[in-house]
Amino acid sequence: AITGVPIKEDPYVLYAIGDAAAEIAASRAAILETVDRFWDITEKGQAVSFEQRAIGRRTQTAAAWRAVRAVDEIFARSGGGALQMKTPLQRFWRDAHAGLSHAIHVPGSIFHSSALTQLGGEPKGVHRSMI
Repeated sequence: AITGVPIKEDPYVLYAIGDAAAEIAASRAAILETVDRFWDITEKGQAVSFEQRAIGRRTQTAAAWRAVRAVDEIFARSGGGALQMKTPLQRFWRDAHAGLSHAIHVPGSIFHSSALTQLGGEPKGVHRSMI
């Protein structure tokens, strides 16, 4: 433990673990709810509207960033040993951050498009294509 206190006795680390678990669970629930909603729409033979897709992409992007922030909170409390290449935690941290660098998780155009669409606007160009 970073403080010299065993993890099971460190209230600050336990809080961070609990908070991170809640954030990851909430992110997962948001994604699954979106998938279920889209499934129900398409099962009825209906098309998922652009606005629904934009909101779904916003949910997906926000969930990815939220989950990685939770990973960061755990990693920050793991001590210097977590940085060593032989430990699985550094790999999990790198994998999580590598995923965020994919274009599908860049929030700018996605959040722009979802907000504009919900306000009755029509996203153009890259703002539309990323949905």
